[in-house]
Amino acid sequence: MTVIDGKKIAAEIIKNCENKIINLKNNGVCPYIEIILIGDDEDSERYVNLKLRKIKDVGADGNIRKINEGKSNDEILKIINELNVNEKVHGILVQLPLPKKFNQEKILSEIILKKDVDALNPSTIERIELQTNSYYPAGVNAVLEIFKQYKVTIDGKKIIIVGVTDLFGRPLSSVLKQMGGIINEIEMGKHLTFEELNTADIIITDFGRPKWIKRKMVKNQVIIIDAANNYVNGKVIGDADMDELLDKVDIITPVPGGLGPILIASLIKNLVKSAEIL
Repeated sequence: MTVIDGKKIAAEIIKNCENKIINLKNNGVCPYIEIILIGDDEDSERYVNLKLRKIKDVGADGNIRKINEGKSNDEILKIINELNVNEKVHGILVQLPLPKKFNQEKILSEIILKKDVDALNPSTIERIELQTNSYYPAGVNAVLEIFKQYKVTIDGKKIIIVGVTDLFGRPLSSVLKQMGGIINEIEMGKHLTFEELNTADIIITDFGRPKWIKRKMVKNQVIIIDAANNYVNGKVIGDADMDELLDKVDIITPVPGGLGPILIASLIKNLVKSAEIL
């Protein structure tokens, strides 16, 4: 049984990024990201501040552009277009979720792909399916990094992705299919049977139900990637009940400390890649 140390994996990615940033700076380029935060969601503000702090810690730079919720869709689009043509800016990130009044798909579609370092532009899914993408979403990168580090074979494995969204589960599904995985996508609200879960070799969950995956639901030596962040009494809890599962799984990601640190490291990796390309 292996409990993934996300901080260790993230540290390895970041060390590689630091070396590349030094080389870029020696050539007069400092990777720079502009993070757009719309509204006053405290969790979102806390998270973008964490992202920017980590980005600056590795020697890159950036800014959080906090925008009043009273702005219109067109005003947000104008800001993104200005950033698209700004040569100083290598990455543009719109923090989600957006307030309900905004057209999320239209706003994300406005980010040019070369600067879409969080791979949120809806065309990313199509590009991934066609294997012509520039970046994978940070969550996809994080899962692939875990599989690479722990030599997880995907070809021929039964994989259930629970809680499929355009931002994580759907692009991940496309990538794993290309690697030979047998994928079962369970979208939000879709019924999941015990038999489906019990036969899976790999379970990837972002369902938003604290500790819903129990010992009796899974087979021996299953791999569980827990991408959920459920806030319960001030604590972050995953979808998997780790206390019950530890002696039954082969690999499991804890929450917190599993996928989360690798997500931010993957964002930094994409930002550095963008700075090298642009």
